[in-house]
Amino acid sequence: MKENYEQKLYQILDDLKIDYKKFEHPSFPTCEASGDFYRQNDMGADCKNMFLRNKRGKKHYLVIISADKHLDIPHLANFLGEHRKMGFASEERLERYLGLVPGSVTPFSIIYPGSEEIPLVIDEELLQSEYLHFHPFRNTASLKVSTKDFLKFCDNYAYKIMKYNTKK
Repeated sequence: MKENYEQKLYQILDDLKIDYKKFEHPSFPTCEASGDFYRQNDMGADCKNMFLRNKRGKKHYLVIISADKHLDIPHLANFLGEHRKMGFASEERLERYLGLVPGSVTPFSIIYPGSEEIPLVIDEELLQSEYLHFHPFRNTASLKVSTKDFLKFCDNYAYKIMKYNTKK
């Protein structure tokens, strides 16, 4: 039986004394579709969470940018020192390395076995927000956390944190 990583996440957040507020909601097909819900509930900065792989598929990256931005993959690849032909990881890689299905990508998945060497790449502008929100291993809920507490979580569980400037 597969371990329940959502419950494990709540235990970790509690152990780290990280305050969060959980919101149940329908599955949103896109970031744009979810925007009104998040704004109406004052959940903080809306983020796009993406799982990418390098050209050869040997390295993976968990990337978080503001939902209103477009990811410039060649610019990101240059920042990471990778070939410009990076791409999105397959569903199989998403499951194997992060224990997730498409539509539920979350930086909280860094607690999943398999994520041990996956850097977390965060849009610097998001770190200026007071609050952020992310899925707790499923896309029918979101957790609102302070940016300070999110970074505390990352400091305890992230293999590597890279602050990325999305501007050229």
